Amino acid sequence: MFERFTEGARTAVVSAQSAAHELGDGRIGTEHVLLGLVGGASGSAARALAEHGAGPEEVRGAVRALERGHPAPRRGLFGRRHLPFTRTAKKALELALREAIRLNGRGAPIRTGHVLLGLLRAEGRGAEALARLGADRAALRGTAERLLREA
Repeated sequence: MFERFTEGARTAVVSAQSAAHELGDGRIGTEHVLLGLVGGASGSAARALAEHGAGPEEVRGAVRALERGHPAPRRGLFGRRHLPFTRTAKKALELALREAIRLNGRGAPIRTGHVLLGLLRAEGRGAEALARLGADRAALRGTAERLLREA
């Protein structure tokens, strides 16, 4: 699934898994994907988020405020285990592909901005965290689309 993702988008997904582990969650949700996106300072998603006042510290605080209190994932003999994506996170990643096709045509790489657009359309806990920060979804979509066109 990730073969069309740019290096930055792949890094964001790996960072999402790390964020889920650090927060003690047993699955990777859209809130973790959001944390992965905001950590990639050079990506279009991080730039769009920053333009709307959603920097790394603000996003971390908003995600922590949403904490569900799931038990920490069990560790195997070799440390961390692979975490599955929630349905909403899977939907967000699928929508990222659709956004890449819509904006850039078939065969276009999936960039962090496309992942952000998918996350906004999926309306999961990541979008909820952004709402807590007062981010305007339509304006954020517009900024992400503009930055993707400029890339």
